[in-house]
Amino acid sequence: MANILRNRFTIPWTPFYRRYPYRNGISINSADARGLIDFDLGIFCNRIPKAANSSIIVNLAYCKYGREIPSKQAKKLFRTPSGLSKSEVGQLDQLFRFTFVRNPYTRVLSAFLDKVDRRAKRRNQETSFLEFLQYLEKEGLYSNAHWAPQTSLLLMPLENFDFIGKTENLTSDLGSVLSRIGHDSAAQELQSVLSNATGAGSKIAHYYNNQEREIVERLYRGDFERLGYSKALPESP
Repeated sequence: MANILRNRFTIPWTPFYRRYPYRNGISINSADARGLIDFDLGIFCNRIPKAANSSIIVNLAYCKYGREIPSKQAKKLFRTPSGLSKSEVGQLDQLFRFTFVRNPYTRVLSAFLDKVDRRAKRRNQETSFLEFLQYLEKEGLYSNAHWAPQTSLLLMPLENFDFIGKTENLTSDLGSVLSRIGHDSAAQELQSVLSNATGAGSKIAHYYNNQEREIVERLYRGDFERLGYSKALPESP
């Protein structure tokens, strides 16, 4: 009941969402949790699950607090858009606004391996990647932010962002972000978080045939087109 109230009657009427209404598929409460604001660092970060999210949050926490903080704890240390006052929303244009995205083929496979396959194996069950994609196509695409389209998780228009980093270029792109916000030393000592790593990039050939590729192309058409990713399958490193 509390979540229903927040989704329908509380969050949509906060100053941020009056300026940037959210109607993109997942619950507004879940979407709000993907926003990270810090006026000391001068940043607005739109966190995208399964797009190096943990590494990004850990490095931002390191910049702010000067020490390593586990990602689960670090996520609780920053403000989210729904908590901003009207005057603070008016200051957003002065912040460095950025997000990181990932090739849709690799991202949805990583979500499957992390959130579905691992759990199924613990229960001695099995769900194929194709079955998972068919579930997404039928009814499940917006059931979880880890596989919802990345463009549906953006809390403001894409053109409002100052920088769109690519997970495929994480070291250089995240280093550029940290340097841009005045933390060159942190940029030289990036903290890597691998606790949820699935190695999806090296498993593309094993999990993708024509049917899987075609479904992902349909489901994530907007991500391919708006985020600049080729619809050709990426080559394994």
